[in-house]
Amino acid sequence: MLRLENLQARYGDIQVLWGVSLEVKEGSVVALLGSNGAGKTTTLKTAMGMMEALTGRVIFRDEDITRKPTHEIVNSGLFLVPEWRGTFATLSVLENLELGAFPARARPFKDATLQHVFEIFPRLHERQAQKAGTLSGGERQMVAIGRALMAKPDLLILDEPSLGLAPLIVENTFRLIKQLSEEEGLTVLVVEQNVNLALDIADYAYILENGSIVGEGNSADLLSDKRIQEAYLGI
Repeated sequence: MLRLENLQARYGDIQVLWGVSLEVKEGSVVALLGSNGAGKTTTLKTAMGMMEALTGRVIFRDEDITRKPTHEIVNSGLFLVPEWRGTFATLSVLENLELGAFPARARPFKDATLQHVFEIFPRLHERQAQKAGTLSGGERQMVAIGRALMAKPDLLILDEPSLGLAPLIVENTFRLIKQLSEEEGLTVLVVEQNVNLALDIADYAYILENGSIVGEGNSADLLSDKRIQEAYLGI
């Protein structure tokens, strides 16, 4: 469904990506793993048209979207939940969710999708009138994912969904990601530092170091790989 081919990107004179290639197949959960500064977020920004690719291509559903503006990429069915979650603090939970249905593909289904989001997150239904800025970190994560679902994405990208959350909330978030994939057929690319949790829900994973893919494989194989255990799992 999504292919990144030989992506290179830089901030000013500093090159960050050095030929990143990966693939996310329809209906799968794929993890992009790496430490801080590895280039994970830059990879996502380049894929979403938020940064210019020096070389390479971004292919989504067999269409080259490398030079498309971000709003057209979102309209095509690719949606990113950024690591800062991106909730609008002064707007209510309901208003935040309704903003997610802005893409033309999602507007006709807004009411039905909203009810579905409330079924997934009953807490949001209870707090729909509350300002998003007054919510806990876990609740803001619910809003961010719920708003993404309002856009009716074909592929959902999550950037560091565990960041700043309590362990129990993190476990619930990853359980939800797996549920959305298995029960609703949602394709997911999750970018994460928590290697153990990410590999537990992913079908396939890529390891990013210093802007380059240095390893890839089925999650079960990577979990049993001694180099991965030593470098990322502290085993």
